[in-house]
Amino acid sequence: MDPKTIFYYLLPGAITLVGVLLAFKSDILKDGTDCEVKPYSFANTQLLWWTLIIVCTFSMYYGEHGQIIKLTKSSLILLGISLGTITAAKIIDNTDKSTNASRHQDKNHSSNFIIDIISDGNGISVHRFQAFAFNVIFGLIFLNYFFTNQQFIEFGELELTLMGISSAAYVGLKATENKSVNPQE
Repeated sequence: MDPKTIFYYLLPGAITLVGVLLAFKSDILKDGTDCEVKPYSFANTQLLWWTLIIVCTFSMYYGEHGQIIKLTKSSLILLGISLGTITAAKIIDNTDKSTNASRHQDKNHSSNFIIDIISDGNGISVHRFQAFAFNVIFGLIFLNYFFTNQQFIEFGELELTLMGISSAAYVGLKATENKSVNPQE
């Protein structure tokens, strides 16, 4: 089998298939709660979304051209934003658990994928929807640019700042979603 078939078709297809199967058949995208039906996590979803986009297009470029694609600052920053978001979200979750906070994630079973990631304890929230929408739009722009130009897009400083602000708003407001059981704490 030639390298193009392997790296352009088989590897990205297999990685995407495994990612999707893990997303819906395991807890890889779920919140770390004790619920029987765990809700999906925005931060986990964001990291998997950008990982799949960048890994698959990286492989496809190699399959098509026989060389490694030139990484852009944008691709690394988008992965970095996602890693920063999931790290901060995990710290918030662990802090809430250690202070016995009443966590909406522990009370609410999964509704469905979209509702879970754009909802907090009070229902659908603007900051979560905004972060979701910007990630989808930027991801589709990234993919369109790659397939049109056979290179990674270099988003401008303001576009990347927008993504950072959106993720920071999600994390900042996530920190206020759950209440401590003991108000003295």
